[in-house]
Amino acid sequence: MPWGKAQITKQAYRTAREDYAAFEAVNLAGRAGVRVLDVGCFDGFNTVLKFAPYAGIERVVGIDPDAAAVAEAVARTDDARFAFQCCAFKDYEPAEGERFDLVYFSHVLQHVADPQAALAKAYRLLAPGGFVVVKTIDDGVKVSYPDPDDVMCRLFALYERHVLPNTPHTAHTDRSNGRKCYTLMRRAGFENVRVRTFAVDTAGKTPDERHALFERCVYFRRVVPPCVSEVVADEIHALVDAWEALFAQEDYYFSSQSFVVIGQKPALGEEPWMYAGPVFGEGVAAVPAACDATGSDGGVVVRPLTEDDLGAVMGIEVASFRDAWTPLAFGLDVRHNPCARYSVAVVEGQVAGYLGWWSTPEGAAIVRVAVDPARRGAGVGRILVEQAARRARKEGADVLTLEVRESNAGARAFYERLGFQEVARRANFYDDPPEDAVLMALPLGADKGLED
Repeated sequence: MPWGKAQITKQAYRTAREDYAAFEAVNLAGRAGVRVLDVGCFDGFNTVLKFAPYAGIERVVGIDPDAAAVAEAVARTDDARFAFQCCAFKDYEPAEGERFDLVYFSHVLQHVADPQAALAKAYRLLAPGGFVVVKTIDDGVKVSYPDPDDVMCRLFALYERHVLPNTPHTAHTDRSNGRKCYTLMRRAGFENVRVRTFAVDTAGKTPDERHALFERCVYFRRVVPPCVSEVVADEIHALVDAWEALFAQEDYYFSSQSFVVIGQKPALGEEPWMYAGPVFGEGVAAVPAACDATGSDGGVVVRPLTEDDLGAVMGIEVASFRDAWTPLAFGLDVRHNPCARYSVAVVEGQVAGYLGWWSTPEGAAIVRVAVDPARRGAGVGRILVEQAARRARKEGADVLTLEVRESNAGARAFYERLGFQEVARRANFYDDPPEDAVLMALPLGADKGLED
């Protein structure tokens, strides 16, 4: 199928900031002993991406009716906190006495036959004071202009009438679910309900970016089940092609919004979870004026990190570190730390690595750097470090420092090849497992290889 696992994985990366904003709102990073139920876990990729970074999570149960996908989730996950079961939500019952602190529906609620009953069940499965987080869609808020032939609405009408009811996964899909969630949650008994919409549009996009947005929002509608008449199938395909042509026009405007909705179960006399500060972050962080500028090196584009990159960054972070940072840690540094400089390296349109460093009166220091395991050995890490060194020198730093585990011989050798030297040891600097840190430093003034 044109819309398959690869597209679902890309979507998980693209929209991760929406989930992380909700988790920040419910203070997931500040809690301990948290139990999560992920409804519709599929192959477990999105489940691990979203929840593995949070050290306070004690248990995650992922459920999905697709047996093959659940088997893949079990095979790919070695984190003992995660368990996966082949089960539809309507049939799921937890172990006796088990209750969850967070029930998560990521693009699932719009597909169930009775979303009101599903939220009522989520309410029952939650511990007092726990939260439900729903991520969903609403075609009714999409904007297509100019669209003189009403291509978008005509396509939606055909899709609703002929495709959704004849496809097993979408037989009950309600593509107007977003506007209803607030009311559904209130009727299920949830309090403190909050709604946030996250928009994407064609404004200011390059032709390639506009086409990528088309692929993300429209392309799956090419999939027509065999039972649909050839005449209708041809009309659907013609409308998709016509819509694709609209996206190619510079004066065409398209906008789509996803909905993230949070509801809280009343605490009933127990201490509840509380929303942490403003409910939902601002999404894309403004890039500080002193942040690294965009540049390129041998097909690797280095540009400032924004919160739109958090999904890809967290995927690399979890794959690289046992003591992974949380999305909140990155978000707070990018938003509020005037000393922080964060960049991502992009290869073939995908984030391949990232680096963060701080510029302070005491000097410049790399605080986080990692490369996608699939891209290691291709020079991405070198480019990120060299770019940070150039920027640090421009800001007046004489030396760039970093810490590395004493046992990480590969990393130490890599930094030595770039000119770093060991200058000190820091006892018991690392946890899990406890280990000393080697402090390494790169003199900036004399290294002519770092000239712009």
